[in-house]
Amino acid sequence: MSYISKKIFPVLLFIFAFTAAFTGIVHANDNQIKLKMVVEKETTVTMPDGEKKTVRVEPKLVVPGDEVIYTIIYSNVGDKDATDVVITNPIAEHTVYTADSAGGDGTEISFSVDGGKHFGSPDELTVTTPDGEERSATAADYNAIRWLVTSPVPPNSEGRVAYRVRVK
Repeated sequence: MSYISKKIFPVLLFIFAFTAAFTGIVHANDNQIKLKMVVEKETTVTMPDGEKKTVRVEPKLVVPGDEVIYTIIYSNVGDKDATDVVITNPIAEHTVYTADSAGGDGTEISFSVDGGKHFGSPDELTVTTPDGEERSATAADYNAIRWLVTSPVPPNSEGRVAYRVRVK
């Protein structure tokens, strides 16, 4: 196997893992929320008039250092308002959460550093170092994100939450 093949093959597998390993969990009344994951990265294109524009595209190739955007689209497929909607998603292995990138209109966002057992705001989270010392967690320590949708989701409507990661 050539040097390039040795470098590209794991990256291609990694791209597959981005879409195949979506394990988002949603909690809502009556299981009427459906989730869809979209994975994109930003690229700059030159328009016919010469203007440069940043657009999001499905990644064909992801290499260490690339930033990837995860968007989770949640939709109410039921016939009544969905309440108590909570969306939880792990941060993919071999990636690092990009600080301050999580968002979602009408949501409260929390993070986990213990694989989703406990969630809190960034200022509440701590980790233990290999030498046994406790320190404040940083964005690089997060391994799961949770969004609490603060308003009922009406039937036949959808919302979006998103975050960014950098590939290790």
